[in-house]
Amino acid sequence: MPEISGFCPACGRAVAVDTDAEAEIAGIEPLSRDAFLGAAAYFTILPAIIFLAVPAIRHKRYVRFHSWQSILFAVSTVVIGILTRVAFAILTVFPFLGFLLAWLIAGLVSLAIVFLWFAIVIKAALGDAYELPYLGAWSNRLADR
Repeated sequence: MPEISGFCPACGRAVAVDTDAEAEIAGIEPLSRDAFLGAAAYFTILPAIIFLAVPAIRHKRYVRFHSWQSILFAVSTVVIGILTRVAFAILTVFPFLGFLLAWLIAGLVSLAIVFLWFAIVIKAALGDAYELPYLGAWSNRLADR
């Protein structure tokens, strides 16, 4: 029977498809436990702290790296948010154009953070240890301890 057949030519029953084998043929690994935990570390700061505290999970370098990068990303996001609010306050002092520019900057910074967060979650889920500039090297050092 050909591999692309969906039904048996003799009896007409559906042929069971092995999704793991298809994923390996396509070059995509099924989602592993480590990849799932690495991606889950980016959903708020709490899972990252828990993953670093639980001994059964903390010994896995991949999860440790993404947990540290998640914590550093959250801290840097707060710092960028504070700087954006200060810039917003300064720019709103100027009439009309300053207020529009303040909203434009706040919107662009927010979108950039959301898209970057989405990208690192996807990379972690795919099993990629993607390093953010500056934060990735720091996360590597902390994960190697």
